[in-house]
Amino acid sequence: MKKFSLIHIVALLVGVILVISFSFKMNTTVTFYGFAENKETQINMENPVEVNRIYVTTGQKVKKGAVLLDVSSSILPVKINDAVFSIEELKTRYDLWKLDIDGRISEKTILLKERTSEIEAQIEQQYAQLDKNKKLASNLKSITLTTTEKSDIKSPILLKIEALKEELQYSKASFETQIKNLKNERYASNNPMLSRIKILEKELSYYSIKKENETILAPTDGLIGNIHCKEDEKIASFSPLVTFYEESPTLVVGFIHEDLLLKVNLQDEVTVFSTSRPDIQNIGIIKTLGSRIVEIPPRIRKIKELKTFGREVIIEIPPDNPFLQKEKVTLTLNQ
Repeated sequence: MKKFSLIHIVALLVGVILVISFSFKMNTTVTFYGFAENKETQINMENPVEVNRIYVTTGQKVKKGAVLLDVSSSILPVKINDAVFSIEELKTRYDLWKLDIDGRISEKTILLKERTSEIEAQIEQQYAQLDKNKKLASNLKSITLTTTEKSDIKSPILLKIEALKEELQYSKASFETQIKNLKNERYASNNPMLSRIKILEKELSYYSIKKENETILAPTDGLIGNIHCKEDEKIASFSPLVTFYEESPTLVVGFIHEDLLLKVNLQDEVTVFSTSRPDIQNIGIIKTLGSRIVEIPPRIRKIKELKTFGREVIIEIPPDNPFLQKEKVTLTLNQ
């Protein structure tokens, strides 16, 4: 009887240990729920447009580059015309300004030549007068010409010649400086009008590209979601025209119970199972953790009728996966 009791006691202890171990293992497994989500793109225009034609319908699969809409802007043509007019006006003003500067350079060049010729002629006259005086003096035999090396006295004519030469140098330097300054101004790359023309030309190029892009194309292979416009309808700036989804879900939006918050971190690896198709699974990486506690949607609660709260978790999964848009999934943290 004692032997029998001892066996039962040992078996009971082993069973308790197994139950505790199993419970501990179960408690360390972090499981929560979510749904697969395609990346959504809201296609809009930064200028008001009128919808000319719609080529797609809701739910339609399209290839990258497929034409979705034709639209036309009432503002872009006005902006393009304004830019062209402003550029032409500035170019005309710049050409007139250049002509004025060129005229002033020519005027200064002519004045320099005239003033140089005038002073050089006066210098030649003074030299001629000096030669004439020397000849007259040499013909006067009653006057004995003597030269004294110590004499520092210069004749008035020589003084006049030196003064004229200094005036010539000063005039040349003055006119050449004025001409140089005018040329620097004429050919300066930082001219305000040229700078403004370059800015307007960039704006014109930008508006022209926008005008060419008024045919809206599919950015990638995907699905058409909601179409937020009708043909001949005028749409305000940045208002959505079409909602576009990538063909396969690339994200999973999960909600983890607030009691498990400390067990998940960014870059943790998660196994994603389809709730309705358990044989389908994939591996994802936690990319974003919500910044607040929210109510978990009823669809992914363990008990729909019981309100529970948790944190939103965004998980990135490879695009080549078999999940459906909004498909409910089970998420298990890989530890």
